[in-house]
Amino acid sequence: MASAMDLYLVAVPSIAALALFALKKGFLTVRGTVSAIAVGSIVVVAHAGLFLLLIAFFVSSSLLTRLRAEWKRAMGLKDVSGRSLRQVAGVGTPIAVFGLLYIATGDPRFLGAAAVAVATANADTWASEVGVAYGGRPRHVLAPWRTLEPGVSGGVTPVGATASFAGALFIAFLAKPLGVGGPLWKIAVFGYLGEVLDSVLGATLQVKYICNGRVSESPMAGCRRRGLLSNEAVNLVSGLAVGALFAATV
Repeated sequence: MASAMDLYLVAVPSIAALALFALKKGFLTVRGTVSAIAVGSIVVVAHAGLFLLLIAFFVSSSLLTRLRAEWKRAMGLKDVSGRSLRQVAGVGTPIAVFGLLYIATGDPRFLGAAAVAVATANADTWASEVGVAYGGRPRHVLAPWRTLEPGVSGGVTPVGATASFAGALFIAFLAKPLGVGGPLWKIAVFGYLGEVLDSVLGATLQVKYICNGRVSESPMAGCRRRGLLSNEAVNLVSGLAVGALFAATV
């Protein structure tokens, strides 16, 4: 069996090449590229199948980010300029943490938890990108009688919710043949629940700015700030929480 050092000698240059290609294509910023190399290096040593799941998430989500990209940019709804260091760290840290735990213990529950973290990240990104592009005006996840501006965290649409479950199911279908995680249904359900938790945290704890009754995630003069967590912190907490719950219930 190849040692961890042997794997690093082969894998890290390949990961760096993929990350630099993503940088060239505009899917990552420079600092996001550095973060992606770090996360990918940990994940590939933990399990090759988990690394392929991570690639599937990154490729599919990056492509969906480009849906109606010019319209999103014009409306100020989404950043389509490439994933930053904080964005990569927010979704990648839970996957890397569970990957490290699997390396340290060999316990397959942590490998499954890492797969669930990937499914959560994929579900969240698919929901966000497809929902913003085609979902219309969202409703507050905890108060559906209230509407929110498109792109504001905590808002959900039927289109976005469907895309969310499809994103989790996509990762679950790939996980089984790659030898990662537990039952397909469990990875899909936990991944979807992770996105629901992300929406709830986004609605209640994520930083927002209130101006004359209008809620925005962009700071503006004269606006009242509320909330504690950044979007990246919400992603991190959601991924860690559902991954840990999965590991505890296997």
